[in-house]
Amino acid sequence: MDEKIDNLKKIDYQKLFENLQGLYLIISIDFTIIEVSKSYAQATMTQHDKIIGEKLFDVFPDNPQDGTADGVANLRNSLRFVIKNKVPHTMAVQKYDIRKPDGSFEVRYWSPVNKPVLDENGTVLYIIHKAEDVTDFIKLEDEKNQNAIQSSELLDRLEEMKIEIVKRSHEIQKMNNQLEQKVDERTNHLKEANETIKKNISILTTQKKQLEDFCNIISHNLRAPLVNISMLAEMVAENSANDENSILLEKLHKATKNLNETFDELVESIQISQDTEVPSELIDLKSCTMNIIEGLQGEINKTEATIEMDFEAATTAFYPINYMKSILHNLVSNSLKYSSPERKPIIKIASKKIEDKLTISVSDNGLGIDLTKNKDNIFKIRKVFHNHPSAKGFGLFLTKSQVVALGGNIWAESTPDVGSTFFVELINQ
Repeated sequence: MDEKIDNLKKIDYQKLFENLQGLYLIISIDFTIIEVSKSYAQATMTQHDKIIGEKLFDVFPDNPQDGTADGVANLRNSLRFVIKNKVPHTMAVQKYDIRKPDGSFEVRYWSPVNKPVLDENGTVLYIIHKAEDVTDFIKLEDEKNQNAIQSSELLDRLEEMKIEIVKRSHEIQKMNNQLEQKVDERTNHLKEANETIKKNISILTTQKKQLEDFCNIISHNLRAPLVNISMLAEMVAENSANDENSILLEKLHKATKNLNETFDELVESIQISQDTEVPSELIDLKSCTMNIIEGLQGEINKTEATIEMDFEAATTAFYPINYMKSILHNLVSNSLKYSSPERKPIIKIASKKIEDKLTISVSDNGLGIDLTKNKDNIFKIRKVFHNHPSAKGFGLFLTKSQVVALGGNIWAESTPDVGSTFFVELINQ
């Protein structure tokens, strides 16, 4: 057994390939000639050693004297088909003239087959190009002159060519049928997918409408009872002299107040999600931000905060003014609210523009957020990350609703006890 293996190892496969009787060429996936059989070199009037390592279409160009020559284009398309689909490709008979040593071209007709060589992962390594020279047959058919057949050897050769061409034609037809079948299957799959998408869209549209109707009913029918409860609680509290009742009524008053605030917040978020056609206008970012800062001046003075603005890269934004004021107010007020007791707040507000997208950033040196734990909750309603008497967990939720409602995006970068940066990306600028 070992002796047989050793004998196999001694076989010169390159010599075997070179001396194959058929016309064979091995090509890399970048169309470089790697190996060629002697028969192929002789048939194409080339020299083995001179074409190895050369580009296929540099060695075998189209005949420049033939304006209809398409051999290069057809062969290139066939090779690309083999590389892409990793299956053999049988070409129809090609007119592909051969360049002679003196530079002139000789008319030739070929019946080529291209077959991939795959590695263990299914990647195409090489392409084996096999060609059959059918020039004599084509010329005889064109001339319609059976008298040109002068020997039984030529008759036998002609019969072989006929058989080969018929065989190749059958292979081409089979491949075309397979391709048509695959196209039909893909078409059916696409039709099924489209039908599924239409059904899902219809279901989602219905569910969305039901949800909107439900929210509208809730917001309409609950507002009056909530207002009445608050008023009754205040009236009872004003007319009660009992200390114990006063304590209970005070708790009831706080509860109804919180319930009213929650209700107003939910109604506001619902209105934002529904009002996707809210009008936009051109906003001067510096002027708008200055108005927000003036409204927060008491908190700024209290914390001795420093506010830095840089709108040089993008001075304006095209956006609903109420949304912009709300977004800036929530982000800046959060930076003030969650400032670190160890240092004075420094808040930096900046903008930049790339193509039709505008990004506004608000950075601070405050308490920061542990994004490892809270990344998925940072913009959810009623989620708070620090103890603060006015923390409700609604500001960031509302801000995201206002950004996402018009196709924008919002995200955060933060490090605990170092600070946070919130980025708001607006589109259609």
